[in-house]
Amino acid sequence: MKRTKLKDIAEALGVSITTVSRALNNKSDINQRTKRKVLEMAKEMDYKPNNLAISLRKNKVSNVIGVVIPVVNHYFFSTVLKGIMTKAHAHNYLVIVGESVHNSKKEKEILEEFMDYGISGILLAPCLGSDFSENLLPIIHRRIPVVVMDRLYDNYNGNYVLTEDKSGAYIAVRHLIEMGYQRIAHIGSTDSSSVGLERKNGYLSALRDHGMTIDESYIELVDLMDINEGIQNGYERMASLMSCKVPPDAVFTVTDDVALGVYQYARDHGIKIPDELGVVGFSNSKVSKYLSPSLSTVEQNGEAMGNLAFDYFMQALHTNGMVYQKKFQSDLIVRQSSMKSTINGN
Repeated sequence: MKRTKLKDIAEALGVSITTVSRALNNKSDINQRTKRKVLEMAKEMDYKPNNLAISLRKNKVSNVIGVVIPVVNHYFFSTVLKGIMTKAHAHNYLVIVGESVHNSKKEKEILEEFMDYGISGILLAPCLGSDFSENLLPIIHRRIPVVVMDRLYDNYNGNYVLTEDKSGAYIAVRHLIEMGYQRIAHIGSTDSSSVGLERKNGYLSALRDHGMTIDESYIELVDLMDINEGIQNGYERMASLMSCKVPPDAVFTVTDDVALGVYQYARDHGIKIPDELGVVGFSNSKVSKYLSPSLSTVEQNGEAMGNLAFDYFMQALHTNGMVYQKKFQSDLIVRQSSMKSTINGN
C-alpha cells in the first residue's frame, strides 16, 4: 500500500501542506479546530511520519542526492552506483538509493519520497516503461538538477549519460562477420526505448553494411522486466532459433545474462562454442571472463558513467540553464566465444 503523505491529507481537507505540517507538529499558531481535523484525517488515512525525512530536515543535511535504478544487483547498475558513490563521498554528499524494479509507479513513489527528503538532485536510470510526464517532469519543474542515465526518454533534451548502444551492437556483429560466421542471430529486448531498440538497430545496420541477408526468423525478443529471468529467456530463445530450418551459427545477445542462457542451451545439446556457435554478449559482466569458453562482450563503462553523472549534477547545480550530455563509446572485449576463424586456422 502506498504511504500516505502530507499532500494527501492536505488535498483531502482542502488546506495547504504547510498547514498540515504545522498541525502535526503541534505548532502554537495553528487554529485548534483545523488542528483537530488534520489529526483526525491523519489517523483515518493511517499517516506515519517519514522519520528519515524528518531527521534530514532537523539536522539540516543539505548535501543529499537521490539515485534511482531499476535493479540494484544487476552488474551494470551496480557499477554505475559505485561510480556515483565514489564521487559523492569525495564531495561529502549523502547518497539515497531507490530500486524501481522496472515498475513505473514504484519509480514515481520513490521520486516523490526523495522530494520529501529535500534532496539536492536526482540521478535516474529510468525503468522500462517509465512515464516521463508523471515521474520526472514534476521534478524538473521544481528546478531540481536531474541527470538521466542508461535509458533515454523520447524527445528528452536535458542532462544525460548513456552508452553508445547502437555502435556497441554494430561492432559486436561486425566482429562475428569478420570471424567468418554467416548466419548471425540476435536475441534482443522487447524494450522499444533506447536500449533494446538501439542494440537491435546496430545489429541490423552491421548486417546491411556487410551485405548479409537479414532473416527475421533469426531475431528473437525477450522481456527484460524481470532481470532474474534473463538466463531462462536466453535458453528458451536459443531453443527457438535452433529449430529454424537452417539454424544460425552465431548469436549476438542484448545482455550477458541472456548469453548465459545460450551457453546453457549449447552445453545441454552438445553444441560447441565457438566452433559451431559464436556468441557475443553485452555489458562485460563480472562472470563473462570466467565462462568456458570466455565470453566476448561489449563493455559499458558503468563506473565511469556513474562518475560523470555525479559531475554533471554538480555542474548543473552551480550553473543556470546549461545542459550536459555524453554518450560513452562502447568497446568490444574479444574473448574465446567468438574466435571461430582463429581456432579453425582460417
